[in-house]
Amino acid sequence: MNISDEGLKLIMQFEGLRLKAYRCPAGVWTIGYGHTNAAGAPDVREGFRITAEEAEVILRKDLAAFEAAVAGMVKTKLTQAQFDVLVSFAYNCGVGALTASTLLKRVNAGAFDAVPAELMKWTKAKGKELPGLVRRRRAEAALWRGLPISIDKQEARTAPDLPLPPKPITRSKEANAAILAGGAGVVAAASEAMPLVRDGVSLMPVVVDALGRPAFIAALITVAAAVAIWFWRRQRLLEQGA
Repeated sequence: MNISDEGLKLIMQFEGLRLKAYRCPAGVWTIGYGHTNAAGAPDVREGFRITAEEAEVILRKDLAAFEAAVAGMVKTKLTQAQFDVLVSFAYNCGVGALTASTLLKRVNAGAFDAVPAELMKWTKAKGKELPGLVRRRRAEAALWRGLPISIDKQEARTAPDLPLPPKPITRSKEANAAILAGGAGVVAAASEAMPLVRDGVSLMPVVVDALGRPAFIAALITVAAAVAIWFWRRQRLLEQGA
């Protein structure tokens, strides 16, 4: 399956068109609808120029890799519009992001109604929502539902609005709360066992005795829950780019 004209139009308008080579914020020479040398020919260099027609040809060629990637990772039958949305998402956020996302899991599970909500999680950079990404995700969500989309020049952008790496896990309130809870659980567990250790009891009887104490068991449950919350929040941050 290949992207349709409607899907191509969505990508073109949100990526923005530059007919003269420029350096992106990362210092990479770029032209057209986000084409770089990493995608292959043509070679982008200082002073390089193309026409609008050439830019579309280059984009269609570049999209072939994303079309193949989506076709390879999706295990359910898609409509043309749904395929277009996933190609647009992969081109904007990266194939790796799609591969590891809950979005793809929902698609492969056939939970199509949950996809628009998953798309709207990918609107942030450095913890802040970007209007360009919000508009793009909304357009993709509408297209996914089979609704008509209308994008004018005010909705489009002049440069790619790529999600940046998520904020450190240490800045997450939920993760920090989990760490505090886990630490409290460790302290509680230790407080149950340490008196026996100080009394000169060997280690194995201490463990057996402690496991029979409700307070010790509760402390272990707290630690396990805290670890689970920490890993869950870390995954959500990776997905949301928060």
